Amino acid sequence: MVITTLAGYDAMSEDDCRRHELVDGELVEMPPRTPRHQRALMMLTNQLDEQLPAGLRVVHSFDVLLKDGSWPLMRKPDVVVASIRAFRDEVTRFDAADVALVVEIMSEESEDVDLRIKLREYAAAGIPNYWIIALDGPAAMAAYSLADGWYELAEGGTGTLDVVGPSPMTLNLDELIR
Repeated sequence: MVITTLAGYDAMSEDDCRRHELVDGELVEMPPRTPRHQRALMMLTNQLDEQLPAGLRVVHSFDVLLKDGSWPLMRKPDVVVASIRAFRDEVTRFDAADVALVVEIMSEESEDVDLRIKLREYAAAGIPNYWIIALDGPAAMAAYSLADGWYELAEGGTGTLDVVGPSPMTLNLDELIR
């Protein structure tokens, strides 16, 4: 289905757009989430919520507008951390300028998109931090920070990690897969 405007996307039913992203005007279906993925998503959201400073809030699976215009680009990251001013009852998506961090939890089906395509898209939109989490084997994370318009690997590893972006915090990746 071709959707060339945000108004066209907004006119869709919630059931139609819940598991889709809008990529250059094309509605793209996202791979289904497994219970393991959902559990990791919930555990990560909880860890972030407990540690974020007062000016930031976290949500999961929320639309982020990366590019407006005749061929809009809107992704639905697994986790989004945005400024508190972006959280209003009537908001159905965040603008990339309000987003401090996006997180993708990789699946076999999403690996190429998460590691290559979304890496470029999120950087081009100016999102300061992008984390990619893999659940195979021990949970592992690569934390990227934006520098000169491109992401550089800032931290990464398994187990318990101290990360800086978007604020200093400690994440227990093992908790994501327990």
